[in-house]
Amino acid sequence: MKTTDQILEQRGEVYGDFFEGISLEASILKAITDRYAEHHGSGMNPINVIYLSKIVMKLSRLAISPDHVDSWTDIAGYARLVEIQLTKEQ
Repeated sequence: MKTTDQILEQRGEVYGDFFEGISLEASILKAITDRYAEHHGSGMNPINVIYLSKIVMKLSRLAISPDHVDSWTDIAGYARLVEIQLTKEQ
């Protein structure tokens, strides 16, 4: 069984430096939420921020490894789950 450090090292090889990735995620998410606030005059519903944050995380990983199929699959899965939830709410 792999240790946590071994798993983190392996993930770093695929996705790059964790803290650089987090910084990119924060920048992208801030741009999205700022744009929303400018358009609507108020902040985005926190649940929508979380929905978007899942996809933004995968986008930040794809910036390093755009051929990593699992990240694309995860984006599709997150988008589908949100679609299901939003459809239920309507």
